[in-house]
Amino acid sequence: MLKIKRKASEELDSGAAEDSMIENGSSDNMDDEPSSDNDDGFSERSVSASPAKVSKKSRKELIPATKAKEKLSAEVNNTNKKNQSEKVKPPTLEEINELKETRNLFHSNLFRLQVKEMLTELKIKEKYNNYIYNWLENFKQFLNKLENQAQKEDMGNQVWLKKSQIKYPISLHNLHIQQQKVFQFQFIKPKISPYLIGASATQSLLGPKVTVDICISMPEECFQKENYLNLIYDQKRAYYLAYIANKLLNCAEFGSELTTEKLKFSYHNNNPLKPILEITPTPLSNCKTILADKLRILLFVAAEESSFKLSRFVPWNSNVRASIFGDDVEGSAVMATSNYNANVLFDLTMQRNQEMLHGIFDGRRNFQEGLVLLKVWLRQREFDVGFNGFTAHLLTMFVAYLYKQRKLHTNMSSYQVARTVWNQLAYSSWDEDGKGISLSDKSTDLANQPTLEQFHTYYDVVFVDVTGFFNMTANLNVELYHRVRLEAKLAVDMLNDMKLNSFHMLFMTKHPLYSQFDHMLKINKRDVVDQIMEIYATPADKYNFAGYVYPVLIKVVLGLLRKGLGERVRAILPIEKVVDAWNCTEKPPDCSRYCHLGIVLNPDKAFEVLDKGPESIDEGADDFRKFWGEKAQLRRFQDGSITESVVWASANDSLWKRRLVVRSIITHLLQHHFQLESKDFDYIAGELDISYRLTPVFKTERMHEKYKVEQDVDSEDTSLNVIRSFDDLARKLHALNELPLEIVSIAGISPVFRYSEPVPVLPQARMIGEEMYAMQVQRGVIQLGLSGKWPSDLGALRALKMAFYIQIANLLREKHNLKTKVTYDGILVLKQGYCFSIEMAHPKELALLKKEKSERGLTQYVDCEASIALEKRHYILPKVTGALHALYQGHSSFAGTVMIAKRWLSTQLIDDGLWPEECTELLIAAQYLKTPSKQITSSPQTGFIKFLQLLAGTDWRSELFLLNFNNAMNENAVADLEHRFSTERDTFPPLCIATSFDEHHMGNLWSSGSKPNINVLARVTLLARHSLDIIETALLSTMEFIKPGRIFVPPNNGYDLVIQLKPDMVSNSWAHEFGTSFTARSKPNWRLPLADSNFLQKAVQKLRVCMKI
Repeated sequence: MLKIKRKASEELDSGAAEDSMIENGSSDNMDDEPSSDNDDGFSERSVSASPAKVSKKSRKELIPATKAKEKLSAEVNNTNKKNQSEKVKPPTLEEINELKETRNLFHSNLFRLQVKEMLTELKIKEKYNNYIYNWLENFKQFLNKLENQAQKEDMGNQVWLKKSQIKYPISLHNLHIQQQKVFQFQFIKPKISPYLIGASATQSLLGPKVTVDICISMPEECFQKENYLNLIYDQKRAYYLAYIANKLLNCAEFGSELTTEKLKFSYHNNNPLKPILEITPTPLSNCKTILADKLRILLFVAAEESSFKLSRFVPWNSNVRASIFGDDVEGSAVMATSNYNANVLFDLTMQRNQEMLHGIFDGRRNFQEGLVLLKVWLRQREFDVGFNGFTAHLLTMFVAYLYKQRKLHTNMSSYQVARTVWNQLAYSSWDEDGKGISLSDKSTDLANQPTLEQFHTYYDVVFVDVTGFFNMTANLNVELYHRVRLEAKLAVDMLNDMKLNSFHMLFMTKHPLYSQFDHMLKINKRDVVDQIMEIYATPADKYNFAGYVYPVLIKVVLGLLRKGLGERVRAILPIEKVVDAWNCTEKPPDCSRYCHLGIVLNPDKAFEVLDKGPESIDEGADDFRKFWGEKAQLRRFQDGSITESVVWASANDSLWKRRLVVRSIITHLLQHHFQLESKDFDYIAGELDISYRLTPVFKTERMHEKYKVEQDVDSEDTSLNVIRSFDDLARKLHALNELPLEIVSIAGISPVFRYSEPVPVLPQARMIGEEMYAMQVQRGVIQLGLSGKWPSDLGALRALKMAFYIQIANLLREKHNLKTKVTYDGILVLKQGYCFSIEMAHPKELALLKKEKSERGLTQYVDCEASIALEKRHYILPKVTGALHALYQGHSSFAGTVMIAKRWLSTQLIDDGLWPEECTELLIAAQYLKTPSKQITSSPQTGFIKFLQLLAGTDWRSELFLLNFNNAMNENAVADLEHRFSTERDTFPPLCIATSFDEHHMGNLWSSGSKPNINVLARVTLLARHSLDIIETALLSTMEFIKPGRIFVPPNNGYDLVIQLKPDMVSNSWAHEFGTSFTARSKPNWRLPLADSNFLQKAVQKLRVCMKI
């Protein structure tokens, strides 16, 4: 049926993401206020960590990059408007120095302005600092007024806790602690004043929601002998935090508004042994500013360094005994608990590390702003989330390390600081033996202080703090470290590319972690997790992580997959979701009892169908057979070798099947080693690829035997068959020597030649009588050799073209027995079941279309609508088709991405009349071209998700999509186009796309003011956001991945008129049906229409013309 949408501009949602202070620990809550005289503490606009959400206000206020462009444009315009007679003042010394710095450090003044503008917008205003200072002073007074408990109480008999609403924030049950030695707790107020830590201490706070971290020092008198054993320290720390939370309720310093609703516990970095107190601030007696929706305060408790000897927590010591887990004490050996030891050392070394950071960052604005740039870059990629994350704290300590190593200097700019950090991080080797780094001064080595070699024995990645005892990367996943290192390398490469304005890609574009993976594995069922832990987790790992299931589960599963996949994957990264804060009156939740792994494929190895093992007589043959089980078999190869091998697919299988080889491998490994069934885990890969597969309703067994295709064929496979048939036709055309002029070039222009046709093209076309019938017609363009005998009259020239059509058709019939039909537009050729339409291009026809007489009677050549359309079709589109075909050859996921995107748009009732299909192809091609090669996905499904992110987060008003194929445009041409786009924006269409082949039609060829118009862009943006929300929820939760039909169905509301068509008048599509088919599945209509006739498309076009849509 046809649905006609009422004209209405769509309001776009708004959104922004919060900051994460010490490491991560913040959610992406939206915080948008209209601009008013009552300042909210930020500049008018905030850089959002989630550009996929854009408010209606932000459509009028461009993002910082655009604002910078506007500033440049305004400067240029103002300069041009100056009176010529006015004397130009010579530049000052400061301006000259700034120009030199820009030339030496930045791509351009634009990049410099963009960075400067972003830092200005991210800087919080003074009233926030005033409130933080006042709150901290009040909190100091509050702690000073507290009284020490009179005596120690047993851990289970804390009278104050039983009377309080506050719940104890650690769950020993979740950690599988079965036996606990009784200890006593006594609250003693801190001797050291609470102090700022994290971003607030280094002056690198980010908006729009500010998180302030405050550390409370727990006196050494709170601890007794052997409190460092068996999690007693962590439990006392939790009691101390709960005691303070209890006293905070309704205290005078913070007013009666500080209730249980404003006090929450949360896990620091999802660590169940590290609860922290999250406070929603209330108005203070000495500061009435209301910042509840703009600020949150996190209280962190850490023991004084003197509470325990640091040497008790060296990596090889054991501080967690088997007895607390109910294990056999006599039969269990003492095992090193390196990760648990690092967990305690994080607290004990807090003050000394903070003092070091204060000495480096205090008063150095360049370091502070450089750290802000780095934190924005890190957060946009979501590497700082969870237990295994690469935190902002690590980046801060790395800046300090580079300063101490004299890699950073006090006179560097913020840009130089960030660039140096990226460069040093890109070429770091913290995971290699002896190549870890340390902030500790070697001249002050203490007794039992571990060496770097000893650290590498117990940890995958080594970065030691200022004390020389604490490895700050103890929990960092080595695969994630490699990924961060790669991103740093890519950042440096982008900065070195003088043709690329890398600001948007580095700082403005959000790269969610889930969108960086090709495949994803999810193990969510509790009984399955318990089964894996019980059978395959070693006691050493259980004690090392103090009973915390998540890191042990990740280690076990990831280790198995890494061994089995080898070079097939570039990375296997854990995906962790931040555990939500819970009310202080509730019990703590079970933390991260699941395993989500994201897999980045290596396109050079991932699709190989064979794993070749050792020869049968080698020592490793038994291990190979044991690892692969029944899949391993002896095979003889052409070189005469006989080896153990595993075969995953046939070499002749289609590409979509070979893309899932990694899924087959992982499924087998989980079944063989963990005894899991397919229902025990979810593997997400290629679910949306079905959108361009042949509908199962059409049975290929009915087709002619010589045109036989597989039932599960997809459009990518059928496109290859069409291209092969067209290439053969091209050879036959080239061989027509009887023509007066030689055919010099033949090029396809239909989407199928770009692997971008989502509907499978089947060899079903046929000739019945004098008419040719085909569901689809593939178009090509030929050009003849030069001749001066072509007529100068447009009508005569087209008549001569018709004569050529007739002669070519006759020759194809006579010499090659091909069925042909001559039409006004070209020749229809039937070959191997495919219908091709061949058109002839001649430059003189284009010139005659442009020819017109001026008022003075002079002949001039002016572009018109017809000439532009012809030039695009006959001369530019063949070049673009060739470029996109080449792009597909380099990145095979491009075709699938485009086809899924086209199907999605069409199912949302966005057809070619509203959104030209070339726009979809070029938008995705632009994404591929500007993405570094190592970051380009191998999965069409992931490519489609990134396309949705593009639609959902683009400011169409400020974005120019330029595809500089083969760098055909020089830097000056690119700069000139960008300048014209920014200064003359209204002369370009709402969606502006330009390629290096467009010549003088730059920006106005592929789209227009009406296709798509601003309303369609707003509609597509909203649809993309909605689909993206559905996909993101499914990927990040424990639920199964969505059925494709959830996002590939049209909306049914908002239409004023519905036109019902007769099913027997419209043929069924060969594309996969997601919802209810147009006709009953028992009576499908597969009748072929007349070739090159599309009743439905023409009907819609007429309706739009009549209704002026």
